[in-house]
Parts: sequence; structure tokens; C-alpha cells
Amino acid sequence: MTPSRVAADPWTERRRRAAELGDRWPFASEVLTFYRHVLDAQERVYEAVLEDPPEPDATVPYVARQAVPLVCEVAAAHGPEPLRQALGGDEPQEVWEARVRAWLGGEDVAPAHRFAARAAAAPVLEALGERAGAVCSGPRGDRRCPRCGGLPQLSLFAPSPEDLVAPRRFLECSRCSWRWPFPRMTCPACGETDTGRLPIYAEEGTAEVEATGNVVRGVGGRAPHGGPGGSGSSPRFPHLSIHACRSCHRYLLNVDCGRDPRAVPAVDEIAALPLDLYAREQGVVKIVPNLMGF
Repeated sequence: MTPSRVAADPWTERRRRAAELGDRWPFASEVLTFYRHVLDAQERVYEAVLEDPPEPDATVPYVARQAVPLVCEVAAAHGPEPLRQALGGDEPQEVWEARVRAWLGGEDVAPAHRFAARAAAAPVLEALGERAGAVCSGPRGDRRCPRCGGLPQLSLFAPSPEDLVAPRRFLECSRCSWRWPFPRMTCPACGETDTGRLPIYAEEGTAEVEATGNVVRGVGGRAPHGGPGGSGSSPRFPHLSIHACRSCHRYLLNVDCGRDPRAVPAVDEIAALPLDLYAREQGVVKIVPNLMGF
């Protein structure tokens, strides 16, 4: 696997996975249903940009003019009440341009406005591909997306085509969805490499727990092992784990795509709400909240 966008057709895969996880994990059903509506709007934006991409200096106005209204329509029709209220006003394009620039620049933006700016800008940047770098300011480096400078949203293990080679670790960008390789035992937030300060938390029954002993407690609803009448239990999130850092108190969720080949990391990360809650209880904060604010 080389660094790449998530898939040739990411929208079908994301919708498929959101529906699958919504059925499997009732606690995430509401947020995933809303997310599927957001994906419909994002796909329209993505396809429009592929057909007629804006120039770099016109991209922010394009997002504010073409993409933000679609996202706000989805929020008004399907979003939670607080989001509907926050995005219900008819605001000038210049206001949204400022918010989009703030999001792309890593500045603080009110949660509802951050959601709309991010949901609107993401498919544009994803469709622009390598040209997305000309739109985004800020530093680059191993701990930031080499394409657009965005912070990592999640970590993932991709299976190696060679059986005896350990899966490679990649980070996925919170702005443009680009993936880039990253060392397995290094903190993506601060660069810490002392393994004693890099705890990995996972559910009982996973290989991570066998190696580290750090068990996620209190996620509840563990799936019965072997079906009705089976003995024991199996993890609810066997392919997910919390990769934390005791030096900077940040974390990312890691998606092991070898353990669940059907996983779509961006969707699984949104759905794993109990793991995010557990991470917060351990005193660590996600490097950047996901699209849904978790």
C-alpha cells in the first residue's frame, strides 16, 4: 500500500460502512445516519470539483459559495437540533469564507461552524489531490499531512502483501484524507518514541491487550462468542485501539484493516464513541476532533 486517497470511489464505501456499523452498533446509529446524508452532499461537491476544479486562490470562495449551502441544507433537514439552530441563519458568503480559512489555518472555530466548514472543504481538497497543498497554509512534516499540512485524524495498520512483514502504519489526514506512512511506536502529536510513555488501550481478547495489559473498561455490550449459547465473549471493537501519549496527553484511534478488511477507517473512527469516552477518562485528548466533533 502506498500513500493514497481512501479509495477510487470513497463515497460508496463510506456509505456502505456507515450503514453496516449503524446496524451493528445501535449507540452510533443516529450519528451514522446523519453522516450518510452528509456523504451525499460531499459526493456532489467532489464530483463537481473533479469536473471543473477551482484555481487555488479561488478555492475558499468556491467552498463558501458552492459547498457550504449544501452542507447547511443537510444539517437543516437531518442534523441534531443544536446544529440546525446554529446553521439556520442566512449569512453572507464573506462570513463563511472567513470560517473556511480559519478551519484550513488551524484556528479556533465554533463547533457548528467548524463542522460546516470542514464538511464543505473536505471533498474539495480530496478532489483537488496534489493541488490541495496550494490551498492550505501551515507547516508540513512527518507529523502533518505532506500534501496539505493537516493534522492526522486517525492511525491505521495496512496489511503487507508479504506474510512475514508486519503491517505498515499510516496516518490519515483530517483535511484531505491523504494517507502517509508513519513509525508504529512514535506519537503523531509530539514525536515521543519512549514506548513506556506510549500506552495502547484495547478491549480484552485482543492482541494489544495480550502485549500491553491495558484493557479498555466499561464499553459494554460485548458480543457473545460463538453465537447463542456460546461461552465467553469477544471484543466489540476487535480491530480498534487507542494509541495514546503520556508526554503530550494526546491520542489517536487506530484501525487495524488486517483484522477487519471491510473497515473504512474514517467511518469506523466516527462510530467508535465508547473508545473516545474511555480515552477521555484516561486524561488524553484526540489530536483533532473528527467531523462529528468527537
